[in-house]
Amino acid sequence: MLFDLDGVVYHGPDPITGAVEAISWLHEQSIPVSYVTNNATRTAEVVADHISTLGIRTSPAEVTTSAQVLAGQLAAKFGTGASVYLVGTTGLATALEAEGLRVTRTLDDDPVVIAQGLDPDITYQMIVRACEAITSGIEWWATNPDYSMVGPRSRVPGNGAFIDMLSRLTGAQPTVVGKPSPHMMEFAAHRIGAERPLMVGDRLDTDIEGGNSAGFETALVLTGVHDIHDALRAGPGRRPTYILPSLRSLGTLIVGSAPARAEERPESSETPLPSAGGDSAECRIVDGQLRLDESSRAEVSAVQNALRSAWAATDRGEDIRPGNLPRRIHD
Repeated sequence: MLFDLDGVVYHGPDPITGAVEAISWLHEQSIPVSYVTNNATRTAEVVADHISTLGIRTSPAEVTTSAQVLAGQLAAKFGTGASVYLVGTTGLATALEAEGLRVTRTLDDDPVVIAQGLDPDITYQMIVRACEAITSGIEWWATNPDYSMVGPRSRVPGNGAFIDMLSRLTGAQPTVVGKPSPHMMEFAAHRIGAERPLMVGDRLDTDIEGGNSAGFETALVLTGVHDIHDALRAGPGRRPTYILPSLRSLGTLIVGSAPARAEERPESSETPLPSAGGDSAECRIVDGQLRLDESSRAEVSAVQNALRSAWAATDRGEDIRPGNLPRRIHD
């Protein structure tokens, strides 16, 4: 089991309801667990301590951060001792130094590459210096593309928002190594010896796309950024295998009764897709809108059928709207 963290296991300092119990159950079943986070602000040790304080025993070896992946890629390409211009904070700096790279915040040290991760304390002058570094022509790499994160009262800017701003200012684009990069998923799965990895996340554009691109099964959990309406609009590469109201549903999925399976993976390209019209008594597409029977709107099986029908119709070029499809469902 590979888990994203923010929006899946916790919101900020607090655990999401049911997460501690679900992951503790996985431990009891001897199912290997790893945490795959695009957050590059904290070290694996700090992340592991945070998870452990929630009541889930966790070691740093069970945590893969985008900072670790980026540092490994840069060390492999530029060699030990290379000078790296840092746009980021402690987590990324520690990962770079652990790989034998030299961290600098000035162009006077002749850096060979820029490493960018989220810095919550970034200032206007730091942004100006980042623009100058990028414009100087050296390679620009970034930890992750997450445009937003879930804050206490609203969504807040993620590293992707700063990538977008710097790209607009400089006309350049970075090489991004975090989710949805399949390399990050494969790295985490290899660390725990996973044979049939399941990637669980709250974002279609990072967690689900990344798991799909690595050839893993994926589960969208509805406790974070993206909801069922977002899943409805997802292209083929971002469609989850399963949808979970919360991690409480993991036990049901693993023991073989999985009512929230959203997409059947065909064995070959000739496997027909589900039909879009009059699919079942509980779900229909009427004038381009999904219509669920009111008594079935809270059932995961009804949502499953609705999404599969909508995706089939979308792939045929039809414009499908949510209709009365709920945004979220409860366990």
